[in-house]
Amino acid sequence: MKDFLPILKSLKSNYGASLLFIFQVAITFTILVNAIYLALDKRESIARPSGLDEQNVLYIATNLPVEEASQASQLDQDLDNLRALPGVEYASVSSGVPLSGWGRFIEIATKPDSKYDTFSGYYGGDLNLLKALGAELIAGAEFSPSAELTVRTDGYRDAIDIMITKSLAQSLYSEQWEQVVGKTIYINNKPQRVVGVIDRLQAAWPTWVVVEHVVLAPVKEADSMVYYIIRTQPNQQSAVLEQALSYLTALHGRKIDKYETFEQVKANAYSAENAASNTLFGVIGGLLLVTALGIFGQSRYSIIKRTKLIGIRRAMGASKGQIVRYFVLENAVLCAIGIVIGIIAAIVLSNAFSSAFELGTVPPSYMFFGSLCTILLGQVAVLYPAFKASQLSPAIATRTV
Repeated sequence: MKDFLPILKSLKSNYGASLLFIFQVAITFTILVNAIYLALDKRESIARPSGLDEQNVLYIATNLPVEEASQASQLDQDLDNLRALPGVEYASVSSGVPLSGWGRFIEIATKPDSKYDTFSGYYGGDLNLLKALGAELIAGAEFSPSAELTVRTDGYRDAIDIMITKSLAQSLYSEQWEQVVGKTIYINNKPQRVVGVIDRLQAAWPTWVVVEHVVLAPVKEADSMVYYIIRTQPNQQSAVLEQALSYLTALHGRKIDKYETFEQVKANAYSAENAASNTLFGVIGGLLLVTALGIFGQSRYSIIKRTKLIGIRRAMGASKGQIVRYFVLENAVLCAIGIVIGIIAAIVLSNAFSSAFELGTVPPSYMFFGSLCTILLGQVAVLYPAFKASQLSPAIATRTV
Protein backbone atom coordinates (compact mmCIF):
# COMPACT_ATOMS: atom_id res chain seq x y z
CA MET A 1 0.00 0.00 0.00
CA LYS A 2 3.04 2.29 -0.31
CA ASP A 3 1.52 3.64 -3.55
CA PHE A 4 -1.53 4.95 -1.72
CA LEU A 5 -0.03 8.30 -0.62
CA PRO A 6 1.48 9.09 -4.05
CA ILE A 7 -1.89 8.29 -5.60
CA LEU A 8 -3.66 10.78 -3.33
CA LYS A 9 -1.07 13.45 -4.16
CA SER A 10 -1.47 12.75 -7.86
CA LEU A 11 -5.24 13.00 -7.61
CA LYS A 12 -4.95 16.31 -5.78
CA SER A 13 -2.76 17.75 -8.52
CA ASN A 14 -5.21 16.53 -11.20
CA TYR A 15 -8.44 17.16 -9.30
CA GLY A 16 -10.39 18.22 -12.41
CA ALA A 17 -9.90 14.91 -14.22
CA SER A 18 -10.32 13.00 -10.96
CA LEU A 19 -13.66 14.66 -10.19
CA LEU A 20 -14.87 13.94 -13.72
CA PHE A 21 -13.93 10.27 -13.28
CA ILE A 22 -15.62 10.07 -9.86
CA PHE A 23 -18.88 11.63 -11.04
CA GLN A 24 -18.92 9.39 -14.10
CA VAL A 25 -18.69 6.33 -11.84
CA ALA A 26 -21.28 7.74 -9.40
CA ILE A 27 -23.82 8.45 -12.15
CA THR A 28 -23.21 5.05 -13.74
CA PHE A 29 -23.65 3.28 -10.41
CA THR A 30 -26.86 5.16 -9.58
CA ILE A 31 -28.51 4.42 -12.92
CA LEU A 32 -27.13 0.87 -13.08
CA VAL A 33 -28.45 -0.26 -9.69
CA ASN A 34 -31.92 1.23 -10.13
CA ALA A 35 -32.23 0.03 -13.73
CA ILE A 36 -31.21 -3.54 -12.83
CA TYR A 37 -33.65 -3.56 -9.92
CA LEU A 38 -36.53 -2.30 -12.09
CA ALA A 39 -35.70 -4.74 -14.91
CA LEU A 40 -35.46 -7.76 -12.61
CA ASP A 41 -38.59 -6.69 -10.72
CA LYS A 42 -40.50 -6.73 -14.01
CA ARG A 43 -39.00 -10.12 -14.87
CA GLU A 44 -40.15 -11.46 -11.51
CA SER A 45 -43.67 -10.19 -12.18
CA ILE A 46 -43.70 -11.90 -15.56
CA ALA A 47 -42.31 -15.17 -14.19
CA ARG A 48 -44.51 -15.45 -11.09
CA PRO A 49 -46.80 -18.49 -11.29
CA SER A 50 -50.46 -17.85 -12.00
CA GLY A 51 -51.73 -20.95 -10.22
CA LEU A 52 -53.39 -22.17 -13.43
CA ASP A 53 -52.57 -25.12 -15.64
CA GLU A 54 -51.09 -22.61 -18.07
CA GLN A 55 -50.30 -25.03 -20.91
CA ASN A 56 -53.78 -26.55 -21.08
CA VAL A 57 -56.30 -23.81 -20.22
CA LEU A 58 -58.15 -21.71 -22.79
CA TYR A 59 -61.22 -19.48 -22.74
CA ILE A 60 -63.92 -18.51 -25.19
CA ALA A 61 -65.97 -15.32 -24.72
CA THR A 62 -69.36 -15.65 -26.36
CA ASN A 63 -73.02 -14.73 -25.99
CA LEU A 64 -76.16 -16.63 -25.07
CA PRO A 65 -78.39 -15.92 -28.12
CA VAL A 66 -81.69 -16.86 -26.52
CA GLU A 67 -84.42 -15.13 -24.56
CA GLU A 68 -83.45 -14.03 -21.06
CA ALA A 69 -85.67 -16.69 -19.47
CA SER A 70 -83.84 -19.42 -21.41
CA GLN A 71 -80.25 -18.21 -20.86
CA ALA A 72 -79.64 -20.33 -17.76
CA SER A 73 -80.72 -23.54 -19.50
CA GLN A 74 -78.68 -22.62 -22.60
CA LEU A 75 -75.66 -22.08 -20.38
CA ASP A 76 -76.03 -25.53 -18.84
CA GLN A 77 -76.52 -27.09 -22.25
CA ASP A 78 -73.36 -25.43 -23.56
CA LEU A 79 -71.36 -26.69 -20.59
CA ASP A 80 -72.62 -30.26 -21.00
CA ASN A 81 -71.73 -30.29 -24.69
CA LEU A 82 -68.30 -28.71 -24.14
CA ARG A 83 -67.46 -31.31 -21.46
CA ALA A 84 -68.42 -34.08 -23.89
CA LEU A 85 -65.85 -32.97 -26.50
CA PRO A 86 -62.85 -35.33 -26.97
CA GLY A 87 -59.76 -34.03 -25.19
CA VAL A 88 -61.63 -31.91 -22.63
CA GLU A 89 -60.72 -32.49 -18.98
CA TYR A 90 -62.99 -29.86 -17.44
CA ALA A 91 -65.22 -27.08 -18.72
CA SER A 92 -66.80 -24.31 -16.70
CA VAL A 93 -68.16 -20.81 -16.94
CA SER A 94 -66.56 -17.80 -15.26
CA SER A 95 -67.43 -14.18 -14.71
CA GLY A 96 -63.86 -13.24 -15.68
CA VAL A 97 -60.50 -14.51 -16.87
CA PRO A 98 -57.22 -14.19 -14.90
CA LEU A 99 -54.80 -11.55 -16.28
CA SER A 100 -57.10 -10.76 -19.21
CA GLY A 101 -58.44 -7.44 -17.93
CA TRP A 102 -61.94 -8.98 -17.72
CA GLY A 103 -63.12 -9.40 -14.15
CA ARG A 104 -64.51 -7.74 -11.04
CA PHE A 105 -62.96 -6.39 -7.88
CA ILE A 106 -64.63 -6.39 -4.49
CA GLU A 107 -64.06 -4.99 -1.01
CA ILE A 108 -63.17 -7.44 1.77
CA ALA A 109 -63.68 -6.92 5.51
CA THR A 110 -63.44 -9.24 8.50
CA LYS A 111 -66.11 -7.42 10.53
CA PRO A 112 -69.66 -6.40 9.60
CA ASP A 113 -70.48 -2.81 8.78
CA SER A 114 -66.82 -1.81 8.95
CA LYS A 115 -64.44 -0.24 6.51
CA TYR A 116 -62.89 -2.72 4.11
CA ASP A 117 -59.57 -4.33 5.05
CA THR A 118 -58.39 -5.00 1.50
CA PHE A 119 -59.51 -5.50 -2.08
CA SER A 120 -59.78 -8.68 -4.11
CA GLY A 121 -60.55 -9.98 -7.56
CA TYR A 122 -63.66 -12.10 -7.98
CA TYR A 123 -64.66 -15.03 -10.20
CA GLY A 124 -68.02 -16.74 -10.14
CA GLY A 125 -68.70 -20.04 -11.87
CA ASP A 126 -70.04 -23.54 -11.43
CA LEU A 127 -68.60 -26.32 -9.25
CA ASN A 128 -66.01 -27.19 -11.92
CA LEU A 129 -64.38 -23.76 -12.13
CA LEU A 130 -61.52 -24.53 -9.72
CA LYS A 131 -60.57 -27.69 -11.65
CA ALA A 132 -61.10 -26.06 -15.02
CA LEU A 133 -58.57 -23.40 -14.07
CA GLY A 134 -56.18 -26.02 -12.73
CA ALA A 135 -55.81 -24.22 -9.39
CA GLU A 136 -54.95 -26.16 -6.22
CA LEU A 137 -57.03 -26.30 -3.05
CA ILE A 138 -54.65 -26.40 -0.04
CA ALA A 139 -57.05 -26.03 2.90
CA GLY A 140 -60.70 -26.66 3.58
CA ALA A 141 -63.05 -28.41 1.18
CA GLU A 142 -64.60 -28.00 -2.25
CA PHE A 143 -68.03 -26.47 -2.70
CA SER A 144 -71.03 -28.66 -1.97
CA PRO A 145 -73.55 -29.09 -4.82
CA SER A 146 -76.17 -27.25 -2.76
CA ALA A 147 -74.00 -24.11 -2.74
CA GLU A 148 -74.21 -23.62 -6.51
CA LEU A 149 -76.46 -20.80 -7.69
CA THR A 150 -77.41 -19.31 -11.05
CA VAL A 151 -78.06 -15.58 -11.38
CA ARG A 152 -78.12 -13.14 -14.21
CA THR A 153 -75.33 -10.82 -13.05
CA ASP A 154 -73.32 -9.65 -10.02
CA GLY A 155 -73.08 -13.11 -8.48
CA TYR A 156 -70.87 -11.89 -5.64
CA ARG A 157 -74.02 -10.39 -4.09
CA ASP A 158 -75.70 -13.80 -3.86
CA ALA A 159 -72.87 -16.17 -2.92
CA ILE A 160 -73.08 -17.99 0.41
CA ASP A 161 -69.90 -20.10 0.35
CA ILE A 162 -66.61 -18.91 -1.14
CA MET A 163 -62.99 -19.90 -1.56
CA ILE A 164 -60.15 -17.39 -1.26
CA THR A 165 -56.48 -17.45 -2.21
CA LYS A 166 -53.73 -17.99 0.34
CA SER A 167 -52.42 -14.49 -0.34
CA LEU A 168 -55.79 -12.98 0.61
CA ALA A 169 -56.03 -15.20 3.70
CA GLN A 170 -52.58 -14.06 4.82
CA SER A 171 -53.58 -10.44 4.28
CA LEU A 172 -56.60 -10.93 6.55
CA TYR A 173 -55.18 -13.26 9.21
CA SER A 174 -51.40 -13.00 8.84
CA GLU A 175 -49.56 -16.11 10.09
CA GLN A 176 -52.81 -17.85 11.11
CA TRP A 177 -54.17 -17.84 7.57
CA GLU A 178 -55.39 -21.46 7.84
CA GLN A 179 -57.89 -20.30 10.47
CA VAL A 180 -59.86 -18.48 7.79
CA VAL A 181 -61.56 -21.77 6.84
CA GLY A 182 -65.04 -21.76 8.36
CA LYS A 183 -64.93 -18.06 9.18
CA THR A 184 -67.31 -15.47 7.80
CA ILE A 185 -65.88 -12.53 5.93
CA TYR A 186 -67.77 -9.63 4.42
CA ILE A 187 -67.78 -8.91 0.69
CA ASN A 188 -69.15 -5.46 0.03
CA ASN A 189 -70.69 -5.77 3.54
CA LYS A 190 -72.41 -9.07 2.73
CA PRO A 191 -71.47 -12.08 4.94
CA GLN A 192 -70.01 -15.10 3.13
CA ARG A 193 -68.45 -18.25 4.58
CA VAL A 194 -64.96 -19.34 3.57
CA VAL A 195 -64.93 -23.09 2.88
CA GLY A 196 -61.52 -23.42 1.24
CA VAL A 197 -58.18 -21.79 0.53
CA ILE A 198 -56.60 -21.84 -2.94
CA ASP A 199 -52.83 -21.97 -3.18
CA ARG A 200 -52.54 -19.36 -5.92
CA LEU A 201 -54.81 -17.60 -8.40
CA GLN A 202 -54.49 -14.17 -9.97
CA ALA A 203 -57.01 -11.42 -10.57
CA ALA A 204 -57.82 -9.99 -13.98
CA TRP A 205 -55.32 -7.09 -13.82
CA PRO A 206 -51.64 -8.12 -13.94
CA THR A 207 -50.23 -4.83 -12.58
CA TRP A 208 -52.71 -4.59 -9.69
CA VAL A 209 -50.93 -4.39 -6.33
CA VAL A 210 -53.17 -7.16 -4.92
CA VAL A 211 -53.26 -9.26 -8.08
CA GLU A 212 -53.03 -12.47 -6.01
CA HIS A 213 -56.11 -11.62 -3.92
CA VAL A 214 -58.96 -13.65 -5.43
CA VAL A 215 -62.37 -14.85 -4.28
CA LEU A 216 -64.00 -17.82 -6.03
CA ALA A 217 -67.77 -18.37 -5.68
CA PRO A 218 -70.08 -21.16 -6.99
CA VAL A 219 -72.39 -18.69 -8.69
CA LYS A 220 -72.98 -18.94 -12.44
CA GLU A 221 -73.90 -15.75 -14.23
CA ALA A 222 -76.20 -16.43 -17.20
CA ASP A 223 -75.78 -13.00 -18.72
CA SER A 224 -75.72 -11.91 -22.36
CA MET A 225 -71.92 -12.45 -22.41
CA VAL A 226 -70.21 -15.46 -20.79
CA TYR A 227 -66.68 -16.81 -20.54
CA TYR A 228 -66.25 -20.55 -21.00
CA ILE A 229 -63.09 -21.88 -19.35
CA ILE A 230 -61.84 -25.16 -20.85
CA ARG A 231 -58.99 -27.27 -19.53
CA THR A 232 -57.79 -29.78 -22.07
CA GLN A 233 -55.69 -32.88 -21.99
CA PRO A 234 -52.00 -32.26 -22.82
CA ASN A 235 -51.35 -31.33 -26.46
CA GLN A 236 -55.07 -31.19 -27.26
CA GLN A 237 -55.68 -27.42 -27.14
CA SER A 238 -55.85 -26.80 -30.88
CA ALA A 239 -58.20 -29.71 -31.57
CA VAL A 240 -60.46 -28.87 -28.62
CA LEU A 241 -60.60 -25.18 -29.54
CA GLU A 242 -61.58 -26.00 -33.11
CA GLN A 243 -64.35 -28.37 -31.96
CA ALA A 244 -65.61 -25.95 -29.29
CA LEU A 245 -65.86 -23.09 -31.79
CA SER A 246 -67.59 -25.37 -34.26
CA TYR A 247 -70.20 -26.36 -31.68
CA LEU A 248 -70.77 -22.84 -30.34
CA THR A 249 -71.14 -21.20 -33.75
CA ALA A 250 -73.69 -23.81 -34.85
CA LEU A 251 -76.36 -22.00 -32.83
CA HIS A 252 -78.05 -19.21 -34.76
CA GLY A 253 -77.19 -15.78 -33.42
CA ARG A 254 -74.07 -16.92 -31.63
CA LYS A 255 -71.15 -14.50 -31.69
CA ILE A 256 -67.62 -15.34 -30.62
CA ASP A 257 -66.20 -12.22 -29.03
CA LYS A 258 -62.74 -13.58 -28.28
CA TYR A 259 -60.82 -16.78 -27.60
CA GLU A 260 -57.29 -17.35 -26.36
CA THR A 261 -55.13 -19.96 -24.69
CA PHE A 262 -53.92 -18.89 -21.27
CA GLU A 263 -50.34 -18.76 -22.55
CA GLN A 264 -51.52 -16.10 -25.03
CA VAL A 265 -53.39 -14.30 -22.26
CA LYS A 266 -50.26 -14.17 -20.11
CA ALA A 267 -48.04 -13.06 -22.99
CA ASN A 268 -50.44 -10.22 -23.83
CA ALA A 269 -50.87 -9.27 -20.18
CA TYR A 270 -47.14 -8.80 -19.66
CA SER A 271 -46.18 -7.50 -23.11
CA ALA A 272 -45.58 -3.97 -21.78
CA GLU A 273 -43.52 -5.26 -18.83
CA ASN A 274 -41.53 -7.52 -21.14
CA ALA A 275 -40.81 -4.64 -23.53
CA ALA A 276 -39.84 -2.34 -20.64
CA SER A 277 -37.56 -5.00 -19.16
CA ASN A 278 -35.82 -5.59 -22.49
CA THR A 279 -35.41 -1.85 -22.95
CA LEU A 280 -33.89 -1.50 -19.49
CA PHE A 281 -31.45 -4.33 -20.15
CA GLY A 282 -30.51 -2.61 -23.41
CA VAL A 283 -29.93 0.65 -21.53
CA ILE A 284 -27.86 -1.20 -18.95
CA GLY A 285 -25.70 -2.82 -21.65
CA GLY A 286 -25.20 0.50 -23.44
CA LEU A 287 -24.41 2.27 -20.18
CA LEU A 288 -21.79 -0.31 -19.24
CA LEU A 289 -20.17 -0.05 -22.67
CA VAL A 290 -20.09 3.76 -22.65
CA THR A 291 -18.74 3.81 -19.09
CA ALA A 292 -16.04 1.26 -19.90
CA LEU A 293 -14.97 3.30 -22.93
CA GLY A 294 -15.03 6.47 -20.83
CA ILE A 295 -12.86 4.92 -18.11
CA PHE A 296 -10.51 3.55 -20.76
CA GLY A 297 -10.19 6.94 -22.46
CA GLN A 298 -9.66 8.84 -19.22
CA SER A 299 -7.14 6.30 -17.97
CA ARG A 300 -5.27 6.38 -21.26
CA TYR A 301 -5.20 10.18 -21.30
CA SER A 302 -4.09 10.32 -17.65
CA ILE A 303 -1.24 7.90 -18.33
CA ILE A 304 -0.06 9.78 -21.42
CA LYS A 305 0.07 13.00 -19.36
CA ARG A 306 2.32 11.24 -16.83
CA THR A 307 4.82 9.73 -19.24
CA LYS A 308 7.64 11.60 -17.50
CA LEU A 309 6.60 10.27 -14.09
CA ILE A 310 6.40 6.74 -15.42
CA GLY A 311 9.82 7.06 -17.06
CA ILE A 312 11.39 8.37 -13.89
CA ARG A 313 9.88 5.56 -11.81
CA ARG A 314 11.07 2.98 -14.32
CA ALA A 315 14.59 4.55 -14.29
CA MET A 316 14.58 4.35 -10.47
CA GLY A 317 13.96 0.63 -10.63
CA ALA A 318 10.16 0.26 -10.61
CA SER A 319 9.14 -3.01 -12.23
CA LYS A 320 6.44 -3.40 -14.87
CA GLY A 321 4.21 -5.05 -12.28
CA GLN A 322 4.58 -2.08 -9.93
CA ILE A 323 3.53 0.32 -12.69
CA VAL A 324 0.44 -1.76 -13.48
CA ARG A 325 -0.38 -2.04 -9.78
CA TYR A 326 -0.13 1.73 -9.33
CA PHE A 327 -2.69 2.55 -12.01
CA VAL A 328 -4.98 -0.33 -11.05
CA LEU A 329 -4.98 0.88 -7.43
CA GLU A 330 -5.55 4.47 -8.52
CA ASN A 331 -8.55 3.33 -10.56
CA ALA A 332 -9.92 1.37 -7.59
CA VAL A 333 -9.62 4.41 -5.29
CA LEU A 334 -11.47 6.64 -7.75
CA CYS A 335 -14.15 4.01 -8.31
CA ALA A 336 -14.60 3.53 -4.55
CA ILE A 337 -15.17 7.26 -4.02
CA GLY A 338 -17.59 7.32 -6.94
CA ILE A 339 -19.45 4.29 -5.58
CA VAL A 340 -19.93 5.91 -2.15
CA ILE A 341 -21.48 8.96 -3.84
CA GLY A 342 -23.45 6.64 -6.13
CA ILE A 343 -24.89 4.65 -3.20
CA ILE A 344 -26.23 7.83 -1.62
CA ALA A 345 -27.69 8.97 -4.95
CA ALA A 346 -29.14 5.51 -5.66
CA ILE A 347 -30.92 5.45 -2.29
CA VAL A 348 -32.38 8.91 -2.89
CA LEU A 349 -33.51 7.97 -6.42
CA SER A 350 -34.94 4.64 -5.26
CA ASN A 351 -36.98 6.34 -2.53
CA ALA A 352 -38.23 8.90 -5.06
CA PHE A 353 -39.35 6.10 -7.42
CA SER A 354 -40.96 4.28 -4.51
CA SER A 355 -43.02 7.32 -3.54
CA ALA A 356 -43.95 8.33 -7.07
CA PHE A 357 -44.70 4.93 -8.62
CA GLU A 358 -45.41 2.68 -5.59
CA LEU A 359 -42.32 0.59 -6.28
CA GLY A 360 -40.16 -1.19 -3.73
CA THR A 361 -36.85 0.30 -2.67
CA VAL A 362 -33.59 -1.17 -3.95
CA PRO A 363 -32.39 -3.90 -1.53
CA PRO A 364 -28.89 -3.61 0.02
CA SER A 365 -27.77 -6.70 -1.92
CA TYR A 366 -28.15 -4.74 -5.16
CA MET A 367 -25.86 -2.03 -3.75
CA PHE A 368 -23.27 -4.65 -2.80
CA PHE A 369 -23.25 -6.49 -6.11
CA GLY A 370 -23.50 -3.19 -8.00
CA SER A 371 -20.36 -2.02 -6.21
CA LEU A 372 -18.51 -5.20 -7.17
CA CYS A 373 -19.68 -4.86 -10.77
CA THR A 374 -18.56 -1.22 -10.97
CA ILE A 375 -15.16 -1.97 -9.44
CA LEU A 376 -14.69 -4.89 -11.83
CA LEU A 377 -15.73 -2.73 -14.80
CA GLY A 378 -13.18 -0.09 -13.82
CA GLN A 379 -10.43 -2.67 -13.39
CA VAL A 380 -11.11 -4.26 -16.77
CA ALA A 381 -11.15 -0.84 -18.48
CA VAL A 382 -7.84 0.28 -16.94
CA LEU A 383 -5.87 -2.92 -17.50
CA TYR A 384 -4.84 -2.22 -21.10
CA PRO A 385 -3.71 1.41 -20.52
CA ALA A 386 -1.84 0.29 -17.38
CA PHE A 387 -0.18 -2.56 -19.29
CA LYS A 388 0.90 -0.16 -22.09
CA ALA A 389 2.31 2.20 -19.48
CA SER A 390 4.38 -0.60 -17.96
CA GLN A 391 5.94 -1.26 -21.38
CA LEU A 392 7.50 2.20 -21.58
CA SER A 393 11.27 2.06 -21.76
CA PRO A 394 13.00 4.21 -19.11
CA ALA A 395 15.38 5.54 -21.77
CA ILE A 396 12.60 6.61 -24.15
CA ALA A 397 10.48 8.09 -21.36
CA THR A 398 13.27 10.20 -19.87
CA ARG A 399 14.11 11.79 -23.24
CA THR A 400 11.07 14.01 -22.78
CA VAL A 401 12.46 15.45 -19.52
